[in-house]
Amino acid sequence: MEFWPVVLLAGIIAVLFAAWLARDVLSQDTGTKAMQEVAALIFEGAMAFLNRQYRTISLLALVAALIIGVLIGGLANDPAHGIRTAVAFLVGAFCSGLAGFIGMYIAVQANLRTAAAAQRSVKDAINVSLRGGAVSGFLVVALSLLGVLGMYTLFGGFNAAAAGATAAARLTDGVASVPFEIVGFGFGASFVALFAQLGGGIYTKAADVGADLVGKIEAGIPEDDPRNAAVIADLVGDNVGDCAGRGADLFESTAAENIGAMILGVALYVVTG
Repeated sequence: MEFWPVVLLAGIIAVLFAAWLARDVLSQDTGTKAMQEVAALIFEGAMAFLNRQYRTISLLALVAALIIGVLIGGLANDPAHGIRTAVAFLVGAFCSGLAGFIGMYIAVQANLRTAAAAQRSVKDAINVSLRGGAVSGFLVVALSLLGVLGMYTLFGGFNAAAAGATAAARLTDGVASVPFEIVGFGFGASFVALFAQLGGGIYTKAADVGADLVGKIEAGIPEDDPRNAAVIADLVGDNVGDCAGRGADLFESTAAENIGAMILGVALYVVTG
């Protein structure tokens, strides 16, 4: 029995459920005008940071994919193998960046709506915040499953050797060879997650320290007071570092675990069929 339809169905259901959660969060009350103004500043700063960061990461990813494709193709004496690994790298990088971007976008939107809901009751605030976080959680897993399944299918992973084939024959069929090619998918996801975590973390800590030094110590402004411009940068950093960076990091971890399990399974497949 083939279980890939179950994986496909699970991924699609997770995406649809995440979309429903996102729609529910975005439909919530956005609070007062003052709250909306602060949220707009945070959103503008977060988008500007991600646009700059992702443009840089995209250029680096293209260069890395080219190097990976040439090196692996040359070492394996198979240019097609190098090309497929490079393609998987780029797809993994894109999916990782997408997971981080969506997580950050929903987080920024959920922040405002959670604050507005807290004016009504603690229960409403918890519901909005949990649903906002669940969007990123479900999408990370779904994109990982669908991305790995898509690469596996595209590269011919279901082209198994005939029943009763020798171990040597099974070693060269799609089931055994494709998992090693889609390692690039996990590497691409890790590549984006690395820069997203480092860039977001450095920005977050720099803004946090700056806001504390200038606001609380020098000017005597309370912590997280919107009159301190550095507080806006601090809150932007919380979103791009803890949401976008963490989303990409979790996607990378999930994809790497799935691909690692597939590679371990190849050893059993070659022996047992």
